[in-house]
Amino acid sequence: MEYNIFRDELAIKYPAYGHALWDPSPCREGLDSAVQVGDVGFTRDGRFIRLFNVLLPRDHPSHENFGVPEYHEPLKLKMSNHKYSSRLSPNNFCSRAVKPDRDEISAAEPGPAVTFTCSQKQGAILSLPVPAHREETYARGDFAKCITKHIDVWFAFARDLGLGVTRMEDIILVTGRDLARSWTNVVFCENQGEEQVSFGVQVTVTDTSDVTVRWQVSLEDVRGATVNNGPSGKNLPEDQSIFVRGFRVTRFLKIIPRLRGAAEPTSDLDQDEPESNHDKRVISTPSETDDPLRTLLNYLDQASII
Repeated sequence: MEYNIFRDELAIKYPAYGHALWDPSPCREGLDSAVQVGDVGFTRDGRFIRLFNVLLPRDHPSHENFGVPEYHEPLKLKMSNHKYSSRLSPNNFCSRAVKPDRDEISAAEPGPAVTFTCSQKQGAILSLPVPAHREETYARGDFAKCITKHIDVWFAFARDLGLGVTRMEDIILVTGRDLARSWTNVVFCENQGEEQVSFGVQVTVTDTSDVTVRWQVSLEDVRGATVNNGPSGKNLPEDQSIFVRGFRVTRFLKIIPRLRGAAEPTSDLDQDEPESNHDKRVISTPSETDDPLRTLLNYLDQASII
């Protein structure tokens, strides 16, 4: 699917940027509509679906839709200001196989479009015409402890909502996100040597809040690619979540029993070990740990410690 190719191709080239969303638009309107640090949710069809926020109380208005897990209490951090901000500069974020015919991405007046070609079977482009707002938390250690402690409750909560969440690893605790005003996303599939896409964008900025973006895309300029256009217009809000960073939790595969000391009672070897946080590992998203071989090797490394 387009959203998986888009995410995976950009994660290879830009691993530190996080999970690239094929559809960055808000999933809801109103209060805190954009992805926020502290959100707990999952991705579906290239969008981030927010369930609740660990930093907000049970009765916060943003929790009206799905509610919160039983016994939910806001995460208490050791610092009063745990977030910091920066800007992500305008750019054409291209996967390794995609090349533009020139570097410019926007102009005050309509100009020639930029043409992108893909030299391999798959490729992806995220075109960002104006700066995006980046936000991160300093408290990554506390966030990691939080998801490790509560992941079983969160996973059960998501399943009970009937949203089709079937894997614990699908649950994400957001530690950072990039919010844009507009974007254009492109995916190349099944390269046969003629795939290319051309588009342009006109940007007018009168002050920091008055920004106009006009995309210029024609279907005649798209061959062998899928294009997803973001908002166009004047005074666009920064509510488009182009990149999401966070933690997930995975469990080690229970393929062989954990090794025990020779003096331990042999009867215990026939009993299942109680599940504990030692069987879990916090990983960043996106991550290469969905690779079964890597997961097995990680488990064997842990199981070899007596």
